[in-house]
Amino acid sequence: MDMEHTLGLWLAVPRASVYSVVITPDGHTLLSGGADKTILVWDVHTAQQQYTLRGHSDWVYCVAITPDSKTIVSGSSDKTIKLWNLKSAKEIQTLEGHLDTVCSVAITPDGRTIVSGSRDTTIKVWDLSTGQEIRTLTPHSDWVYSVALTPDGQTIVSACADATIQVGDIGKLTGHTAGVTSVAISPDGRLIVSGSIDETIKIWDFATGQQLHTFTAHADGVTCVVITPDGQKIVSGGNDKTVKVWDLKTGKKIHTFTDYVEAVLSVGMTPDGRMIVSGSRNSVIKWWEMP
Repeated sequence: MDMEHTLGLWLAVPRASVYSVVITPDGHTLLSGGADKTILVWDVHTAQQQYTLRGHSDWVYCVAITPDSKTIVSGSSDKTIKLWNLKSAKEIQTLEGHLDTVCSVAITPDGRTIVSGSRDTTIKVWDLSTGQEIRTLTPHSDWVYSVALTPDGQTIVSACADATIQVGDIGKLTGHTAGVTSVAISPDGRLIVSGSIDETIKIWDFATGQQLHTFTAHADGVTCVVITPDGQKIVSGGNDKTVKVWDLKTGKKIHTFTDYVEAVLSVGMTPDGRMIVSGSRNSVIKWWEMP
């Protein structure tokens, strides 16, 4: 590994896997959710933990933040979604309706709607201001690992344990040979990126559903994928204990970070795309300089 690329190492709760990391749109705060049932709130600039949000009764699998950086949304193995005020560190509301682990949450660009995916095989849409369930979607027959929204907030893309990707009402994308663990959509809405237990990352044309590139990414499976804000690169994490950076257009690998001792479970980045943050199974959060 190129050591000059490593910017820092933070330790979350000892022996607690870090399932989700996200940086607020204003770039000031890092949120991490993990197996200790909490959400940790960190100051990006000082690397200091500001406070801990407690309320879930089981692992926190996913965390998201509204575009105005004011409201945190978290999903848990306790089957609930919780809303928190970032400034006051207070719980606002608990949303109930899923029958199993909430694996993924996403928020529409206007900050008004939450989309959640669950092991109960459903996708639910919620009104963020009232906490009311708007509708339940059932396009999958197995666990929904990941949900993402197009930049206009109109289409939900979801990844399933049955190896398929559902693109709104348009249809299913097939090609992976094992569960799809993560999906991301390019900032221009033209491309979908998916990562799978089959060890590959695939790039798809959103409009046509055509598979544009497939490349072997991580031994033992891809756990997470994100796309840089400029739409030029993919960052992925895997069970092979690495974080990798790829050229989105060509699928060529740019760099591999290899300094983990356990599986990488989550990746995120700063709004300017200059820094990568990753969380792992051994409670370590690392910061990397984007190559």
